[in-house]
Amino acid sequence: MHQRVFFLSAKKAALLSAILLLLILYAAAVGSEGHSEQPVFSYGVAGRIIVIDAGHGGLDQGATRGQFAEHDIALQIAKKLEYYLSQGGAAVIMLRDNESDLAGDEFTGTIRQHKKTDMKQRVTTANQAAADLYISIHLNAVPGSSWSGAQVFFKPRDEDSKMAARMIQEELTSILGNTNRKAAAGNYYVLKNVEMPAVLIETGFLSNPREARLLADPEYQRKVAYAIFAGVARAAVMQSEAPAADRQK
Repeated sequence: MHQRVFFLSAKKAALLSAILLLLILYAAAVGSEGHSEQPVFSYGVAGRIIVIDAGHGGLDQGATRGQFAEHDIALQIAKKLEYYLSQGGAAVIMLRDNESDLAGDEFTGTIRQHKKTDMKQRVTTANQAAADLYISIHLNAVPGSSWSGAQVFFKPRDEDSKMAARMIQEELTSILGNTNRKAAAGNYYVLKNVEMPAVLIETGFLSNPREARLLADPEYQRKVAYAIFAGVARAAVMQSEAPAADRQK
């Protein structure tokens, strides 16, 4: 009795791998009851270098309201986003993966000098990595308590940044269901100084008590991270399919 041996062509093997990856991501998205995310065609991010910058850290806690601190929640969202992007095949660089900032705990000088050194190091690390996309994660706060909703800001005068921001904003609006904000150009140090397309995401307002509780919830953080991932993946696919000349218009 002869056994048959089947060989897959390179094209079929690649297609099978893509299907398996899609199933993995789908399982991650809907593995728990009540999850409403749709599967994402993530092949656009495969092989891309993506920097995730969890805002603040170290001496700088960012916005705080009671028990909630921006530096901690931003890091938790960033770690969840790292998981999704890594599963999609991206090479992810986390600018910080603990409570420290990039100036280092041994830095001597004023708080202002510490913060300046930290910000410069974030930009330098991203530029040295020649990343394809820079994602900065933050939380917002204002004196009042009525404002709410996630909003994405993009690197001014950069069409790839604008497209990524618009796609991420659309996914945040669809998946979270609690924001009608629009993507906008941002006047931020990191956006203006990194050499690659860049977005900065204010994931919500700690000054809004209801949204602050949501942002501290790991399940809600996962939804935020998945929405960002879905937007990045959509933008990556569109950018890979569009002629370079069209993206520069």
